[in-house]
Amino acid sequence: MNYNLVRNIAWGLLGFGISIFIYFVVSSKIDNLQIWSSNKIDFGITGQFGDFIGGVVGTLFSLSGTLLIFLTFQEQKEQNYKESIRNNIDGFESTFFELIKLHRENINELSYTRYDEIDTINGELSSMRTATSRKVFKMIFQQFIECFNEIKNYPINDIDSEILTKPYKEKLKKIIAKVNPDINLHEMAYIDIAYSIIYYGIGSEGESILKSNFSNRYEKGYINNLLNYIKLKPRQENKQLFGEWVKLKVLKDVEFKNKLAEYIKTDNMSLLSTNASETKDVPSLLNNNYIKYYGGHQHRLGHYFRHLFQSYKYLNTSTVLSEKQKYFYGKMLRAQLSTYEQALLFINSISSLGMKWEFTPDTSDLSVPNPKPNENIVRTDLITTYHLIKNLPGTHIENFVYKTYYPNVKYETEE
Repeated sequence: MNYNLVRNIAWGLLGFGISIFIYFVVSSKIDNLQIWSSNKIDFGITGQFGDFIGGVVGTLFSLSGTLLIFLTFQEQKEQNYKESIRNNIDGFESTFFELIKLHRENINELSYTRYDEIDTINGELSSMRTATSRKVFKMIFQQFIECFNEIKNYPINDIDSEILTKPYKEKLKKIIAKVNPDINLHEMAYIDIAYSIIYYGIGSEGESILKSNFSNRYEKGYINNLLNYIKLKPRQENKQLFGEWVKLKVLKDVEFKNKLAEYIKTDNMSLLSTNASETKDVPSLLNNNYIKYYGGHQHRLGHYFRHLFQSYKYLNTSTVLSEKQKYFYGKMLRAQLSTYEQALLFINSISSLGMKWEFTPDTSDLSVPNPKPNENIVRTDLITTYHLIKNLPGTHIENFVYKTYYPNVKYETEE
């Protein structure tokens, strides 16, 4: 409603009524019309005078007053509505800033201890190193890259028939067709497998979870052999076993494949004692009773990503904010994410554990409650909507090109 127009009409009617009243009085004076004479009131004349003033001028005054009262009520209603919105925004901000505070606390509680990289000068491992807070994400990401390269270089005979099950392959193809046809199907699968391994770990419990999760996605023969190979890798502080692992990795493709075929005969890594005694290159690795290199980070990453996802979901489904306001608060939370946090978020969102960020969102509770006519459904592409990986350096990290998976994010390097 155009309140200024209504207000102008009201004041115009009031002015028009006053003008008529003044004109009538002046005209009566000019025409020598006497309302009273000889100290007596002429009620006949005053009645006619009152009828005219009440019927014409009074009506204009009443209409003007009605419009002004209506405007007062409407403005009060709007003021109450704005106050309600302000209170709702204040309530949102209170919760949102508490979520940011909890996010920081989650990061500050993180710690991870492991051996440093091999000393390139002396060829020996240095002492244990403990990373805390945001530095943990860098160490986890580096471990993911190691695992990814080991999976990618794992020798298989037929890449198309030995990795993906047909239903999951079709599912990934639909995602790729929707996102970007340039996405490499098998790279996406390797990312999922590698991230799942570093997330759950390859211990007895982790291996059981991985096989269960992978059962409908990857061919059983491939995934069993791959996990048996990955769990051969010991922690670096076990210098003897880690050295044997290095010897295994430097074998040429044919030798490597034959050696794996010898080691990996059953799901539980058991070999006949005669075979074990004949194996000279890496006999100790056949003993499965040692701490694995990939111990898992579920207790670190699980709570972290659940909280981060729920924070953005809370923001994204807010009904008291405009899209511009949502992006402003989303940018505020994104500013809390370090480079390696964004890098791990990028990897997490591609894996089956984090596809709900964008590729396969859960839309069950993302619709606007009681939507108005023509009101849009809340967007589900959280990575793109809030440009959550905007600050990643360059165009790629390792061999992963950001724009291949998220072509509509406005990256900082492009600005």
